[in-house]
Amino acid sequence: MEGAFATLAVSGIVAVILATILRSLGISMALPLIGAGILLSIAPIGPDNLPEPELILITILVPLVFGEALGSSYLDLRKVAKPVLVLAVGLVVVTTLAVGFVGVAVAALPVAIAMALGAILAPTDAVSVSAVARRASLPRRLVSILEGESLVNDGTGLTALNVAVAAAIAGSITMVDVAVDFTFAVGVGIAIGLFSGYLMTLVLRHSKDLVPANAVIIVAPFVIYLGAEKLEGSGILAIVVAALFVAHQQHSDPGAAGRVQSAVVWKHITFILQALAFFLIGLEIPDVLSRLNPGDISTLLWLVGAVVVALIVARGLFVLAMVFVTRAAKAEIAQRPTFGREAAILAWAGARGPISGLAAFSLPALTLAGTDFPYRDLVLATTFLVVVVTLILAETLGPVARLLKIPKDDDTLEIARVDGALARAALARLDAAIEEMAADGDPLSPDAVESLRGGLMRRIDRSVVIQGATEDHSEEVNVNRLLKVASSMVHAEQEELIRMRDEDGLPDAIARPILRDLDAREHALERKYR
Repeated sequence: MEGAFATLAVSGIVAVILATILRSLGISMALPLIGAGILLSIAPIGPDNLPEPELILITILVPLVFGEALGSSYLDLRKVAKPVLVLAVGLVVVTTLAVGFVGVAVAALPVAIAMALGAILAPTDAVSVSAVARRASLPRRLVSILEGESLVNDGTGLTALNVAVAAAIAGSITMVDVAVDFTFAVGVGIAIGLFSGYLMTLVLRHSKDLVPANAVIIVAPFVIYLGAEKLEGSGILAIVVAALFVAHQQHSDPGAAGRVQSAVVWKHITFILQALAFFLIGLEIPDVLSRLNPGDISTLLWLVGAVVVALIVARGLFVLAMVFVTRAAKAEIAQRPTFGREAAILAWAGARGPISGLAAFSLPALTLAGTDFPYRDLVLATTFLVVVVTLILAETLGPVARLLKIPKDDDTLEIARVDGALARAALARLDAAIEEMAADGDPLSPDAVESLRGGLMRRIDRSVVIQGATEDHSEEVNVNRLLKVASSMVHAEQEELIRMRDEDGLPDAIARPILRDLDAREHALERKYR
């Protein structure tokens, strides 16, 4: 156990240092970290004692999935709910069956083991897909579909994996048992996720001390996962639902306490875990290959090639079927001139990443009979190599998008419109505050009013984001009152922004960065007068 923790510690330190350097250079960290892990593994001083599968699952996979979900948007997902659910459920089933068939046909794997391999590789990787999609400047709707699919299919894919592993361990299981177990696990996972998300929201909303409140959110994923698994539900699906619930509630409350701190904390945690996951995949590749028999290497290479082809073909055919159904239904989205080209990008964007690698790590070492889990090393080696190949293919997404002439989103007018609306909301709040103070017989000085009004009028006239500075035109008492009014005006902007998101359909991709800026402005003002 000490060696396992030492491996995790060393791996974490090296991975984070390398990831930091790569990030500063603007380089995607996935492939370089896998390569670094391979090099360190074959080095004489490299760590060689990985933790138990259950430890990797709990300490890395659970918080990683939670952190990715916490950074997602329920509202943006709801706008593309139909394609996301079809891909996250339907394509996961199709991919699991396709890869399972290949595993049986090419490597003569038992059906349960082959289906476990399919379930491991069914989920696409949210991190890799999102990073490549944003570098390629794909349209927001397409990015939302890819991110939503990658997020939701983590839950469905890993739930399918649990069922397949149970079949492999037990030795036999009927299709009826599979359907019942899967349905029950999904239902329990969603229910526990919603209940847990509601409880976490209450803690954040009513806590006056942000340190213990955010500490609760950090440990919550582990409790949620273990609780759901104890009740035979999907722990991964539960933490995805809980994180989406918390993220939505936090961004629906103007001036929500701890929103900025919570976002920063989870960005750090997710960054560390992503780096560690990629590094562990590279670290394990040489060891897994060394444990295979010489005859298995040839089988592995054929299996990897066949699985990659199966993943590409299954996704392409599935997306093609979606296109036919959408056009047959005469949906509005199908009338867009870029619909077919965007569907082609959707079909090609199927990179696998740390979720698949960590899922493979989580395979148990022993069956119920106490024997070694069959073909475990072959499944691990296949998963790791497929991850590497699909990550390499994912780098072609940008050139393919440019070749197909996928147009970029231009948010200039939308952002200008939003800023003008926020400035008008703040101006209305300022006018109300002026009237209230005048009625109380203690009006603000004309200079103070002008300093606040002038910046808002310029924003309304030009509809651009500007940073207004509050000038000290009077004594300290008046400055404090002025800062409070300014804080109230920022709060009005927050309320208007959330109204525009909830009622006018403003995308979270635009709303959240603006909301973070408003949070920072409000926090800075409050620190000055408290």
